[in-house]
Amino acid sequence: MPYYITIGIITLYSALLVYYCVLEKKEKFWPATWLKIIISAFAALCAVYAAVELQNYIFYIFALGLVFAVPADYFLQYIKTDLKRYRFGIFFFGAMHACLLVSFYLVYPFTFYEVVIWVSLLVILLVFQIIGKWKMGKEKLQLTVYTVLVTFMAAKAISLYFIAPSTFTLMASLGGLLFFLSDLFLGIWDYQCEKFVYLALNRVIYFAGQLCLAFYLITMN
Repeated sequence: MPYYITIGIITLYSALLVYYCVLEKKEKFWPATWLKIIISAFAALCAVYAAVELQNYIFYIFALGLVFAVPADYFLQYIKTDLKRYRFGIFFFGAMHACLLVSFYLVYPFTFYEVVIWVSLLVILLVFQIIGKWKMGKEKLQLTVYTVLVTFMAAKAISLYFIAPSTFTLMASLGGLLFFLSDLFLGIWDYQCEKFVYLALNRVIYFAGQLCLAFYLITMN
């Protein structure tokens, strides 16, 4: 992809993200929700376009994962107000991570690296849960299953750069790491401290991670 197009994508994406955070700060629920969906769809469409250019079903599966993130982002807006919709969000994010993992494993074999990284991520998350005294509600079981899935996706993604260093595996690694960090800040905001700074960190890091995952495919072209 030409350099100027890459810069254009990042600039537009960043501008939308900044404005979205402003809307969240002002508690403009519906404008923030629709802009969030637009940003999520932006990353998904970048991945779909790249997958079509690559013409490989493995990357279609990966792009489908980012497409699943779009409804997930919508339903996650109800994290504080509607448990049923929030659970739909968890489900769609779970489907996203399942697609990413399938795509990764169709290209890269299982290694010891992801096990070590996965255990490390789980320990980090557990420490934050204990120190912060996170109190999960009725969604605890679903979140536990989701946590195992998201941390393993992140571990696999992070491991890719170690086993096959390249620009696109670096993007995958950054995407996986940022997704884990965004979930960590979301947990802090939802179950420990509702300061806006944690929500903002979650959103900025999450969407940066989504774009990195899209660039995993884009940089292959």
